[in-house]
Amino acid sequence: MGYMGGGIPHPYTPNPVLRDYASPPRPAFCTYKTKIVDFGDIIGDALFGRRFVRKHILKASIPVLIACLLIVVLLVLPGISKIHNNYLGVTGPAAVGMAQTTPITSTVYLPLIVSPGLSTSRVVVDNHQAFDKCALPSLQQMQTWWDKSPYWVHNLYIGGISFACRNNPLDEAWIKAAAKQGWSFILTWVGPQAPCTSYKYRMSSSTSTAYQQGRSEADLANTAAVNLGITGGKIIYYDVESYSSADTACRNAVKSFMRGWVERLHELGAKAGGYGSPCTSFLSDWATNNPAPDDVWIAYWKLPPAYDPTASVWNVPCLSNSLWTDHQRLRQYTGGHSETWGGVSMTIDSNVLDGEIVTFKPPPSPSLADGTQSDSQRLGTPQIRDMGTLSPESGWVLAGDRLFLMRQAGPSWQEITPGLDSALGILAVNFLDSQQGWLVRRTQEPAPWGGLAISRTDDGGSNWQDFPLPAHMSEAPSPVVAAYLDFIDANLGWLALKLQTGSSFSLGRLFVTQDGGRTWEERSIPLGEAVKFMDAQRGWVAGGPSGELLYRTVDGGRTWQPQSLSYPDSIASARALVGLPQFQNEREGVLPVTMSGSPDSHFVLFETRDGGESWSLAIRLELDPGVEPASPLPFSLGAGSRWWVGSYGTARLYTAGEPSALPSAGLPSGVIALDFVTDQSGWAFAQEGSCQGYKPPSGLGTPPGAEPFQCVQRSRLLATSDGGLSWTEIAMP
Repeated sequence: MGYMGGGIPHPYTPNPVLRDYASPPRPAFCTYKTKIVDFGDIIGDALFGRRFVRKHILKASIPVLIACLLIVVLLVLPGISKIHNNYLGVTGPAAVGMAQTTPITSTVYLPLIVSPGLSTSRVVVDNHQAFDKCALPSLQQMQTWWDKSPYWVHNLYIGGISFACRNNPLDEAWIKAAAKQGWSFILTWVGPQAPCTSYKYRMSSSTSTAYQQGRSEADLANTAAVNLGITGGKIIYYDVESYSSADTACRNAVKSFMRGWVERLHELGAKAGGYGSPCTSFLSDWATNNPAPDDVWIAYWKLPPAYDPTASVWNVPCLSNSLWTDHQRLRQYTGGHSETWGGVSMTIDSNVLDGEIVTFKPPPSPSLADGTQSDSQRLGTPQIRDMGTLSPESGWVLAGDRLFLMRQAGPSWQEITPGLDSALGILAVNFLDSQQGWLVRRTQEPAPWGGLAISRTDDGGSNWQDFPLPAHMSEAPSPVVAAYLDFIDANLGWLALKLQTGSSFSLGRLFVTQDGGRTWEERSIPLGEAVKFMDAQRGWVAGGPSGELLYRTVDGGRTWQPQSLSYPDSIASARALVGLPQFQNEREGVLPVTMSGSPDSHFVLFETRDGGESWSLAIRLELDPGVEPASPLPFSLGAGSRWWVGSYGTARLYTAGEPSALPSAGLPSGVIALDFVTDQSGWAFAQEGSCQGYKPPSGLGTPPGAEPFQCVQRSRLLATSDGGLSWTEIAMP
């Protein structure tokens, strides 16, 4: 399940990849889906090289397939076929609510050939950083981030009935290719959740039944891993999302479930871990189980969300440092945020590791084992987090937890951060004009929830009024980790809160004010994402775990309805990343959608002339070859009908009425946000990151004398006054 709230049904039907989970591991060739790529990669790459493979072997796909089938018939078929009929633990695409059985099938397996440079899977302790995201990145994106990012490890969702990401199917070929690049993996299973939650699929409240359910989920997770080619050592983490602390019976059921999970994985020869919030998934309960999880993956987020080379697995609330002490901890230290490395932007969760993960790299030789571990670091000033234009000469920027206002061209910045002595973190900023603005900030540490307050200014930040939010706004099983403000006039506005969850979920709460922020009334919301309202009744929310969801309300957020868009057949199979609509007036508006696919990606723009009642395709742009966005492209609608869209990984900028990209002199490649206030004047927010030096795979040290691996991350603010043809960097204070 990818969301909770409002009883909104999921807008698409899962399309699972059916596999026989009791069968032995798939071979590296002669199977459907990887029959040619794997054969060419393993044999051709080893013996002939990649150019030979592309030129000859890939063109001979039919003869190769026939040869494989002959081998099966003559050598393997007698006595080796296996017939199974089992409950399906779904992997690959979003598979919410599926409980199916595979048909009786006859499955033939050839001997596994291990790729050069890879061993069978093994468990190692890793002390680097990792990232996780709902949708599976492309291998091209993974290669760029291996070369240019500070991350060593990537989370793999291998399945589970509550896994809700609309995903490119995860298979053995993808894992093997990413492992050859250097990546190691966190394996995660997203099954039934606590019985006292409102998730669709829940554990039993009976401790004995929950225990058996934990054992069953372990069987499903282990066979899913085996079918993905993870046949050696492995550790699999179970995702337990936050739930209410008021129900002791609920905690006991979850604890019993985790005992069954760990016990059964141990019987299967695997290690077992658990993921959750230390305070609201009650990780310490699991420590008294026999057996206890081998490792814990702690979800405790720092703010503001950003890569942090100093993050630690220690000193988190609700979990004693005396538990899981022997390199047995991972920590998800910040949630969904955008990072750009090597020109590739992705929305990710960030993790720091001092615990066990899975690698395919062979054990190190003594010379490498004696080397030192690599270090990575971020250099530079506090990173820009958000910005907005107010006029051609003025705007605001949030850098770290400091808020600045530019009142005139020059530039001339004035810091307008309220409550410098008491504020612990600004979560959101919204200005109507150069005088009226609001922000959401924390008033205490999030242990586990923290207090929130609204601050309002009517004089451009010279003075602020504080309005503490009601206590009931913190009555949620998860901490608030992000906020979004949307004011349409001086009195009417909405506050959307994002709750801490794993990246397979998106939960939130929505509040409305009709007196400028002094008082708030709760409404409902199907996603923990930003909202856009046209008036007191009509609004939208978009995104979700995989980015393809769009909902509309016509009663001010009391109820929401999923919206469907009609994509051209030629690109309908690509992954849709839906943005929020933007309107020129009460009836006319546009809706930007990024279609991420391989080999070609597109940007499409829908338009409405009836206030969002219906949408029709207006623009379709083909992006540069090889560009495969992992997040919605930056988009802005100017004061009239002119719009602009950027392209990740390039310095290209597209605009209405132009058949090709603008020259855009001075625009860097890492633009992640655009904001045009007129048809000529606008700002761009760019993020750039890169690394250099020797980056050893997990479990290997840096050879003596090798250049240490170091990373630099930088954010920039740029301005244009000629419609995007040329850009000048704005100096930050």
